[in-house]
Amino acid sequence: MRKVVTAQKVVDIAGKYVGAKQYGSVHKGLIDRYNQVLPRPSGYKMTYDDAWCDAFVTAVADEAGANHLIGRECGVERHVKVCRDLGIWLGRVKPVVGDLVMFDWDGGGFADHIAYVGEVSGERFRTIEGNSNGRVERNWFAWNDWRVKGFARPQYGRVAGGAGAGGGNGPSRPLKQSVNELASQVLLGTWGNNPERTRALMAAGYDALAVQKRVNELMKGHLSNASPKVKRVQVSQKAVRFYTGEVMDAWVKGSYFDVLDQKRVRGEMIYLVGYKGGLIGWLHANDVKLK
Repeated sequence: MRKVVTAQKVVDIAGKYVGAKQYGSVHKGLIDRYNQVLPRPSGYKMTYDDAWCDAFVTAVADEAGANHLIGRECGVERHVKVCRDLGIWLGRVKPVVGDLVMFDWDGGGFADHIAYVGEVSGERFRTIEGNSNGRVERNWFAWNDWRVKGFARPQYGRVAGGAGAGGGNGPSRPLKQSVNELASQVLLGTWGNNPERTRALMAAGYDALAVQKRVNELMKGHLSNASPKVKRVQVSQKAVRFYTGEVMDAWVKGSYFDVLDQKRVRGEMIYLVGYKGGLIGWLHANDVKLK
């Protein structure tokens, strides 16, 4: 009989890692376990040098069998969207133990740090967070601290799901997804780029060819309607992250890419770029040179 996932179980697992330092064996084990579960969020394979607060949250959720309640991510702003999609995003409310808290350190509207709420006392809460001063730490904050973007409350009390839907190393899938849903996820980069994307879809029991066919149909129709004015960009050598938050691989910097889509978000332009039919990701206008 499988056990029910509780908030206390998740917090207890997170708490046992307090003190673990970046580059230490415990940290490397967390990152390795994060990378083992496919598909990786945005197709990105974490390195030991990357910011790892969200990878820590995800690895703890995997260990607790709670990733179907919490979601898997390595980019905090994307994790906010995951929480919204799961129906667990609450915004700025008083937290309870087991909540996720997202921070926006500079107040710019972009979530850039995530932690578990491990303790609540009056108007304050205490985090358990990875990548805090290069280690897993506990820290106190006021619940309405201006740097808090908001809280998410996983629906604990459900049966543990393991690292995948059946407790193995596959992706967490409470329900079988349609080709349309999968194609939309591919366009967002959730399943990574080929050939890894094809392997991950097949390993999860999906028809990769059918998904790719639908992706091509969606892109053809979208591009025929969108007709972006900018056709090609070069990525700045100083760029660090994609607009969606993941760390940029070194080979992307300085490279030229085709523009597949463009839109304005909060008054600023972002571009979806690709290469040889594959999706690379969304880039901020400040990180590209228009061609």
